Amino acid sequence: MKTYRSACPLNCWDQCSFIVKVKDNTVVSIEPDPAQKITGRFICAKGRKHISRLRRPDRLTFPLIKTASGFQQTSWPEALALAAAKIKEALSRYGPLSLLHYYDSGHGGLLKNIESRFFSALGGCTVHKGSLCWSAGLAAQTYDFGAVLSHALDDLSNSRLIIVWGRNPAATARHQLPFILKARQKGARLIVIDPLYTATAALADEHISPRPASDGALALGMAHLIIKEKLVDEVFIRERSSGFAAFRQMVEDYPPEKVSAITGLPAGHIIRLARLYATARPAAILLGYGLQRHSNGGNTIRAIDALAALTGNIGVPGGGVSYANLQVAPYIDSDYLEGEDLKPQRRYYPKPRLAAALQHQLKEPPVQVAYISRANPLVQVGDSAALKRAFAAIPFKIVSDQFMTDTAAAADLVLPCTAFLEEEDLYYNSMSHCYLNYGPKIVDPPGQCRHEYEIMQALARELGATGFPQLPAEELLAKLILPLTREKGITLQQLKAGPLWLPGAKSIPWRHGPFATADGKFNFYASAAENEGSTALPHYQAPRELGNSRLHRQGFRYWFVTPHPADSIHSAHRLPGESKKPQVYLSPQLAEEHGLAQGDRARVSSPRGFLEAEVSVSPKIPPATVMVYEGWWEHSGAAVNNLTSGELTDMGNQAALYDCLCKIEKV
Repeated sequence: MKTYRSACPLNCWDQCSFIVKVKDNTVVSIEPDPAQKITGRFICAKGRKHISRLRRPDRLTFPLIKTASGFQQTSWPEALALAAAKIKEALSRYGPLSLLHYYDSGHGGLLKNIESRFFSALGGCTVHKGSLCWSAGLAAQTYDFGAVLSHALDDLSNSRLIIVWGRNPAATARHQLPFILKARQKGARLIVIDPLYTATAALADEHISPRPASDGALALGMAHLIIKEKLVDEVFIRERSSGFAAFRQMVEDYPPEKVSAITGLPAGHIIRLARLYATARPAAILLGYGLQRHSNGGNTIRAIDALAALTGNIGVPGGGVSYANLQVAPYIDSDYLEGEDLKPQRRYYPKPRLAAALQHQLKEPPVQVAYISRANPLVQVGDSAALKRAFAAIPFKIVSDQFMTDTAAAADLVLPCTAFLEEEDLYYNSMSHCYLNYGPKIVDPPGQCRHEYEIMQALARELGATGFPQLPAEELLAKLILPLTREKGITLQQLKAGPLWLPGAKSIPWRHGPFATADGKFNFYASAAENEGSTALPHYQAPRELGNSRLHRQGFRYWFVTPHPADSIHSAHRLPGESKKPQVYLSPQLAEEHGLAQGDRARVSSPRGFLEAEVSVSPKIPPATVMVYEGWWEHSGAAVNNLTSGELTDMGNQAALYDCLCKIEKV
């Protein structure tokens, strides 16, 4: 038996550090690494699934070429020669912008990002801006603070009040929950604001359930009362903020009675919540990602940020508005990863608008070759039916994956890639903490699976792309963390010894010194937002689809929401046999209205498509809501993004996946 250290590669808040035990090239166990002080006590269900996934019989183990009779196994030399020939043809006829590179966060390893340099070495490509997941919130906090930073989790012990706003850590960030509960034991009050009654809401002192996408109005209504009753922190506003006068004038238009009509909350509840937040200092707000998945999502985050600024809950122990924690990224050589020194051409499109871009925008030149990795866009991008049609029109499509996903099945060439314990890499992709983890190659991959870096190296040689590195993985990792080594003294050898907390990481952001904005202050009024097409002040705007009266008249009257389940991340664990059957969750009132009972089969449809699944009746679901957990593949019959749209949020080129109306009927 041999023992190794590694880390979870999943796109998760927690990013657990692992102790991995191996015997005869087989992973025997994955256990928490106690050297990592946040995740060192237990591993969640998602982490435990890694063992079974490594040796599944349906794992892709050989390159596959699509023929008239289906996929045929081929050799790596043949697969690489075919890929290189198609890329060369596209480059010679149309130039580098005819190459499309689509990727996402299906694997958190640092080396995976070297793909961007590969395309830069070819002269450039067509690539996305924004994200399906979190970029509206990132843009919002960048406008307000200048950077996106979070308080350390153990700082919650200093809080008198904790508001978990649109987040469900009991399901999606299990290692944060002990810090919240410890703060409660010390006397902190816990309030959960969420339209859904979640597992976290069940643990709270109070659950507040506003109407979907009305959270921005709630925050502005709270700000109205806090200013009116002179509960603001005058020192913070005077010395550390800008634009307050314009913000104060704007929120005069959000009295409690008006906000009550928008949110569905009694005016008295809004007043009580505002007074509690303003006086129970220090107060921490933990933001979730569902808040900014509506068409008004970015401004919602900005309105909540403003609450913390008004009350002086920024830069103090026990305070903050924690959304994400991007403290490690500046110490990675991202310019080299992106290939900026190669001066590539790039053509951009908003990531959620991939279908529309392929159909209407990306025509001169047309996309000839698409390369997809770490992603399954045919079930992850909104308006999936439109994307399937647009994707099919691309002449040649290459997908790198471990399993035959819906996107891989639609490709012309499928390249089998290694899993995280079968390759060397570095992990720092937690969205809440600042640990870095080295991951060695621990077991040999099955069949002929290759690391994507090795695939790129071989393709670069085939294509004569001299700007792409041919270094061993270890040498490349050391090169990519040179800023970390120079500025923090951390070497790859040190990381090999175990998980390391980023030296000098801020446990309490903005405690000292200026903000990272242009004027060095918190921006109530953000000129940068205005310059980039948004509004300078965090206005509330009704969600575009949820408030669409025409759709209501057509019978699309219910909020279709697709939160993350506790057992999976996006489509990563939705392989056959890895999850229970999909279900449609309804309130008893809505089920009765449509003659549906527990176990019935229901069809849920939107203007774009439909799904079918078994009904589960639950009093935890709001009356006008239909809920299906996201991540299901097409074979399940419940691929949720057949219903969602390709629309964008108000900033950050973010997918407005939660801004979706549906109707429901018994099958």
